[in-house]
Amino acid sequence: MMDALLKIARKAGEFFETSRMTDVTHKEGHGNYVTNIDCQVQAYLEEQLPRLLPGSRFIGEEKENQALTDAPTWIVDPLDGTMNMIHDYRMSAVSIALCENRKPVAGVIWQPFSREMFCAEAGKGAWLNGEAIHVSERAFPEALAAVGTAPYYEELEPATLKMAGAFLRACSDFRRSGSAALDLAYLACGRHEIYCELRIKPWDYAAGSLLVQEAGGLICMPLNGGPMDYSLSTAVLAATPKCMPEALKIVSAVLPQA
Repeated sequence: MMDALLKIARKAGEFFETSRMTDVTHKEGHGNYVTNIDCQVQAYLEEQLPRLLPGSRFIGEEKENQALTDAPTWIVDPLDGTMNMIHDYRMSAVSIALCENRKPVAGVIWQPFSREMFCAEAGKGAWLNGEAIHVSERAFPEALAAVGTAPYYEELEPATLKMAGAFLRACSDFRRSGSAALDLAYLACGRHEIYCELRIKPWDYAAGSLLVQEAGGLICMPLNGGPMDYSLSTAVLAATPKCMPEALKIVSAVLPQA
């Protein structure tokens, strides 16, 4: 199934480069948009993925969704990094996770602009373009942190900026890519050591969370206080084992303000 899933992801990514952006619609929240490309990719995936696994369910960003259950379910972000796409920033991805018993068992993130295919299978590892990947071994003071700014939730702005400043002072620096899926994928392959955003949706993190874990990293929901729950829109923190303790201290310090 993984080979077929990779082909579907690549085909979905072709819309990024071949489709002309003809419609940009503002959704609820500051800086929150959907384009005709988001919708075209999701329509394609909603047609193809259930064929790959008959009887499976589908949860996608650009539709009204039923609750996640134990049934096999695809959790999909057809275009993670819509604002980047609008600005031709070339930092967007197709993110696809297959969940069973409410946990991801397969995940694929395809970055068509850089031609990078990240994939993972539960218990089998994670790969970038067919090569096994692992999180980095850098110590916390040398770490690079990725910070998502949750622009749709203006009430989170003060806590987010305080968190970014704390990482800037405690680590080497921080980055803001505009794509949670790619932030998690980059952590999995060692490009940075920490990622946090104070509120993201399941389609933002489902595939990336499996990549991180299969590459030896850690991921948690600091507001939830328990194991990953792929039905929640909440804060997500991912880090390497070496960096998680200090990263969690920084995030925990701003959570009461979030």
